[in-house]
Amino acid sequence: ITHMKKILFTALAVVSSFVSAQGIDFGAKAGVVFNANDGFWEGMDGVSKAEGSTGFQVGAVLRARFAGFYVQPELLYTQTSNEYNKGKVKKKSMDIPVGVGKRFLGIAHAQIGPTFSYYFEDKLDVGNFVNASQDQFGLGFHIGGGVQIKNLMFDLRYQKGFGKLTSEFVQGSTKYQTENTPQNINLSVTYLF
Repeated sequence: ITHMKKILFTALAVVSSFVSAQGIDFGAKAGVVFNANDGFWEGMDGVSKAEGSTGFQVGAVLRARFAGFYVQPELLYTQTSNEYNKGKVKKKSMDIPVGVGKRFLGIAHAQIGPTFSYYFEDKLDVGNFVNASQDQFGLGFHIGGGVQIKNLMFDLRYQKGFGKLTSEFVQGSTKYQTENTPQNINLSVTYLF
């Protein structure tokens, strides 16, 4: 929780530094997340590769415009899952992408920036497995682009983590471990108020 507060305060500091910006827009965002990670499941019965699946993302967007560029911090609830031969592991996180971008051709835009993630739940959908431990914080980057038509923004974004995330599950006295590098393609729409 303390680390999450630090991340939120950092995002707020970035926003407040653009008080002199030419304009600030707020918006609500929703989208589909295509999870394409390269993870695996390891236990006494061997190793199996993960298969990504489709998830979703919802949250809020702030865009501060200045000198032809913009800074866009977001606060997003993200739910994805990894499929193994043992079952499906659902992952829930709060993501804070902070993009720096530029608009061009009147309606198009492109951006790049870091993504800070707080993972607060891993859950296996079969059996009596207990999530004993998991990595909670991740850092990655995103790059993407889109178009804005009046108050609607349509975006396509690639997001990848810099490191691997591990989770440990226990069934009786047997331990299992998952490991994956977050890697998503996000397709979203944002309404600017």
